[in-house]
Amino acid sequence: MIRLRPATEADAARAAELVIAVDVAEMGEPDYSLEDLRDEWAEPGFELEYDAIVVEADGDVIGYAHFRSGDLLAVVDPAREGEGAGTALLEWAERRARERGETRLRQGIGSRATAARALLEAHGFAVVRSYYRLERDLADEGEPAFRALDPADALFAVYDAAFSRIPDYVHRPEDAWTARHLHAHNLDPATSRVEPGKGFTLVRRWDDGVAYVELLAVHPDHAGHGLGGALLRATFAAAAANGYTRVTLNVASDNPNALRLYERVGMSQRWRIDDYHKALPD
Repeated sequence: MIRLRPATEADAARAAELVIAVDVAEMGEPDYSLEDLRDEWAEPGFELEYDAIVVEADGDVIGYAHFRSGDLLAVVDPAREGEGAGTALLEWAERRARERGETRLRQGIGSRATAARALLEAHGFAVVRSYYRLERDLADEGEPAFRALDPADALFAVYDAAFSRIPDYVHRPEDAWTARHLHAHNLDPATSRVEPGKGFTLVRRWDDGVAYVELLAVHPDHAGHGLGGALLRATFAAAAANGYTRVTLNVASDNPNALRLYERVGMSQRWRIDDYHKALPD
């Protein structure tokens, strides 16, 4: 028999282990770490006692879920699917989302997921878009243009203006955005590029010489003039100069302009995540 209980600090390693196991099953490789989980638990407004849950069976933690703003991360040990843990997590998630005043649930799953896909659709979730993981090897990328990230840079206004054009964009407070993106344990300011007031990239340092371009944002007032491509090429140059051998990033399927840009600079798809949403009407 399964039972749910609030997650505790002692569950951190097992929770991260479950996320990694699901990544490997659904995408063929891990895309998460214990440090990522601790970053997420440290975000403003996150209450571990209320916003994270584990599922136990036979003395083992076989499922885990938590909220980051309106986003849900729910995983079940691939070896324990079919025991009701996934259903229990989704039912908890909907209750907690309503308590938090959220208007929708959002969960991403890898393209190889089968049981998770069927479960989400049975609970009223539908695919809104996909995210493609793109990558490219680095060679001689030239001299990096623009400048590196400074802790005093005011980036949120540029980000908010750039991404508010997305139809289902949800505005979040600046302190929450700052904690998520600028206080990440593996942020690399020296490789990130900034054109003040106009656009920027944020880069995270991953293992094995990989630079992950977490964000590329251009203010709408400065879009359409090649700034996005210039920032991206400058980021590649800075990454090569700082010892990286490969760059990677995510792009949404409903952002064809960005997808064309990344393909023009030689990036190709590694895998795909499908973004499932469920509306929560009043």
